[in-house]
Amino acid sequence: MIPVRLPNTEKQRIEILKSLQILDTPPSEQLDRVTRLTADFFNVPIALVTLIDSDRQWFKSCFGLSLTETSRDISVCSHAIMQRSVFVVPDLRKDPRFCHIPPVVDEPHLVFYAGCQIHSRQGIPLGTLCIIDSKKHKFSHDDESKLSDFAKIVEQYFHSLEETTYTRKVEDNLSNTESMFAQTFNQAAVGMANVSLTGQWLRVNPKLCELLGYPEPELLNKTFQEITYPDDLNTDLNLLQEVLDGKIETYTIEKRYITKQQHLFWVLLTVSMVRNSQGMPQHFISIIVDINEKVSIENELKKLTDELETRVKDRTKQLERMLHLVNEEVEQRIETQNLLNIEKERLKEITDNVPALISCVNHQLHYTFNNKTYEDWFGLQARDTVGMYMPDVIGKTSFQTAQCYIEKVIAGQKVSFENTLPTKEGLKYVQTTLIPNRDREQGEFYILSLDITELKQLQQTLIFEASHDMLTNLPNRRSFIDSLNNILLDPEQHPWLALFFLDLDGFKEINDSYGHEFGDKVLQTVAGIICNSVRQNDMAVRLAGDEFTILFSHPDNPQHIVSAISQRLLQGLSEVTHIDQTPVKLSASIGIAIVLNDNLLKPETLLSLADKAMYQAKQLGKGTFCIEYST
Repeated sequence: MIPVRLPNTEKQRIEILKSLQILDTPPSEQLDRVTRLTADFFNVPIALVTLIDSDRQWFKSCFGLSLTETSRDISVCSHAIMQRSVFVVPDLRKDPRFCHIPPVVDEPHLVFYAGCQIHSRQGIPLGTLCIIDSKKHKFSHDDESKLSDFAKIVEQYFHSLEETTYTRKVEDNLSNTESMFAQTFNQAAVGMANVSLTGQWLRVNPKLCELLGYPEPELLNKTFQEITYPDDLNTDLNLLQEVLDGKIETYTIEKRYITKQQHLFWVLLTVSMVRNSQGMPQHFISIIVDINEKVSIENELKKLTDELETRVKDRTKQLERMLHLVNEEVEQRIETQNLLNIEKERLKEITDNVPALISCVNHQLHYTFNNKTYEDWFGLQARDTVGMYMPDVIGKTSFQTAQCYIEKVIAGQKVSFENTLPTKEGLKYVQTTLIPNRDREQGEFYILSLDITELKQLQQTLIFEASHDMLTNLPNRRSFIDSLNNILLDPEQHPWLALFFLDLDGFKEINDSYGHEFGDKVLQTVAGIICNSVRQNDMAVRLAGDEFTILFSHPDNPQHIVSAISQRLLQGLSEVTHIDQTPVKLSASIGIAIVLNDNLLKPETLLSLADKAMYQAKQLGKGTFCIEYST
């Protein structure tokens, strides 16, 4: 038989068949009725409903034939699903594609075939409704049309099955989505609330109650107006009215709440509207993020670190107990090689299911054992790792970090340390514990490594967020003050200092005209221009609002560098004419302080000089820069 090419939709076709879960299921009375009627109508002995699997054709309904499936490579239906119309072979014996297949050469000596595709709801061919006879038939266009009509009845059966499968999947997804929403709302790390159109708290999550210091029942009996600091209330209400009027869809502001303990508490508030199907307002959704700088990132990091250390200690103790028990069993059963093999298999089964890297290394640093997790990380086979040299597996850099600890464990001391490993999934951070074998004559030690990559990434994220402005990704005021103080403490390394103060001209009018969301885009654009205008090691900072600063040191008086940076800044701002297709004109007043660093220079002096220069630039008509010197 001449092999048939696979359909372009073969992968999708097989996935649909599997999703229907119909292969190898009992016969369907509904389909059996169709095949009986089809065979009777066309006066043929055989009528089949076939489904073409990856390597076979399987009969969901079979009239006049005792088989339930055949190999795909001798299947005429595999050719039929490639056709756009009814596939008719008047005499299989004379067709080079089919004349040598067993059903034609041997019993039942098939001669005539006509098959019509059965499509999924997406139009993908799944199989056929076919009729077969051991003698020739004339098959007219009218016959093809009637066979197609019968095939449509069969097709409707599979469409109904698809719809049932899809409905069940949608119901499962809906249930999972509702559960996920409830978990997200209750466990969110930010405050979340539903608020009525009059300001009444309708639903609050535990984080919001924690931020404001109120028990949930007490908070639900209040309105947001009651706990908003009076100076911030009008701005909030005006924006809320714009959302109600449909002028804006959402807004974000910084505002102060009054906690139950009568403390002012800064938050970043984002509000959006929920409307019903008729477009009428129903309630507001509020997201409240703590932006109080009093929140200590270091405490959070300490908490996470302590938790990790506790978990590592617990896991290490568990592993030590497990290894102790395994060693005792091995010592007791070492009398015969057969029992030793059983214990090795037991050890492998246990360690392969421990969520950690476990291996045993002799004092010559060659592996004598490792678990499956170890093999998966490094993309090795068990037979490859045993006997391998440790630095060749974990890499020279990781080995150099671990070398001093390996010397201690060989001396009989248990040690723990952090390291990185180059795995096939990329670089991973691990907490590694080296445990000496109690039997020193064995000359080996055990290695336990736990994956702490996610914790390290979380630590780096928290540190970045604590020192950077989330809108522009520039360093924030805290990072700027720390860097300035460090520079002032080292006059020899930083003899000359330059400090820029940039204040955007007319930014308030832009915010008032286009809203805070557009204002945020302006600030992001300005931050990009500043980064493109300064040199690689210069520090660009967003202080607050529309105020930016640039700080750098230089061996000599940097006046020429300062002038060049200022001109690039002003030129870059002037070239911006549109942001998101909204016309805009940007300029800034820039004040620069250039000072000779010494042990007497204070941060306040430098900041005051730059601020003074900035106001001089404002008085000169804005869109320019002024320099103040102090030596």
